[in-house]
Amino acid sequence: MHLTPEQKLIGRRNFSRLVMRGINSDQFKLETCVPLKMPGGPVKGGIVGVGRQGSGALLDASLKEFIDIEAICDINPVHRTLASQQLVTAGFKKPREYEDWKEMAQKENLEAVMVATPLWTHSEIAIGFLQEGINVLCEKMMAYDVASGHRMLEAARTNHRLLEIGYPRFYEPLYRAVYDTIIRPKLLGDIHFVRLHTHRNQSWRSDEKPPSNSYNPSRWGYPDWESLANWRMYNRYSHGLVSELGSHQISLVEWFLGSTAQSVYGSGGINCYRDGREVDDHIYMTFDHPSECTVELSVILSNSYGGQYEEFLGTNGSLILSDLDGGMFFPAEAGCVIGAPINDRDETAPLKSNWDIAFRAEVWTFCSAIRQGTPLGCGPERALNSAIGALAGKKMVDTRSRIEILR
Repeated sequence: MHLTPEQKLIGRRNFSRLVMRGINSDQFKLETCVPLKMPGGPVKGGIVGVGRQGSGALLDASLKEFIDIEAICDINPVHRTLASQQLVTAGFKKPREYEDWKEMAQKENLEAVMVATPLWTHSEIAIGFLQEGINVLCEKMMAYDVASGHRMLEAARTNHRLLEIGYPRFYEPLYRAVYDTIIRPKLLGDIHFVRLHTHRNQSWRSDEKPPSNSYNPSRWGYPDWESLANWRMYNRYSHGLVSELGSHQISLVEWFLGSTAQSVYGSGGINCYRDGREVDDHIYMTFDHPSECTVELSVILSNSYGGQYEEFLGTNGSLILSDLDGGMFFPAEAGCVIGAPINDRDETAPLKSNWDIAFRAEVWTFCSAIRQGTPLGCGPERALNSAIGALAGKKMVDTRSRIEILR
């Protein structure tokens, strides 16, 4: 949606007056977004996979006040060394290091483990730890295929342990406030159209160097360094853009609409980066939800116009959540400013998501769920439904067709 500067200001004022009125501002600050003391003391934890996501998001989100990371595991020794140094710098004790997650699961007396490994390994690792009686926070997407997702869910239930899947929107305070103040009260009316964008202008290719000239990852299922370093680009290990990026917004829509898609059709292709990758660099999916709501998803790597963007169009109003322009709300009457100003708030400044806060709240909530039963934000059932929709969409992109989604 193209908006003039004046329209954006109106949308921001409306959004601020709806979402921020009476809200506890502490949850929007990294220093105060979660309590620093955990009843019963910090959870004894470990992490498997300390590459870009494991160290850049989950370790950064972890504070020793609520989780004590005692062990780390990664098949890349450089990652282990850097993660260990990162933890020590943050005030943790030097963690024990493992190359094989199975050895870590057997030797360590952990309460929780975070899994941030390539998608194709999620189910095996998560189930292995659950069977050892260890609670699991696993990065998205839940599993490589639907059957594996069901096995993960069953392992959590059978072993009476928690399983959470890392979709940070469920923990990001702005999204939660939007749900509470706009979506749940149905201020948009009946929502019949949703538009989702994740647009980037980058190849998605990693240029990370191997740990040494002799490093050989073949015993871990990767025939060469390229397969490991760029696993997201190969069908054996990943479902590409929909599993690594699009599934975030698919899960958000299912949360906000309170429904799962009934059918999907799609298209896509390797339109820009013909560099040996197997997964598409452009995908487009159209999901049909109950109540006559159509959801369009566009994930591309050749142009960043629009950035990351979610637009909900209802009979009584429109909601936009943009990483570039912030949140905006427009009632059915175009150009209308609603409500009274909030004292001491600059309503012209864009209100944007804070992913550092989201990841910290995610890890804290996971630990608090173990200690005192705090409800999980996403939960494995919801994550499995999102995976089912994403995988159906990927199949339709591959076949350029439409399918009814069976659950």
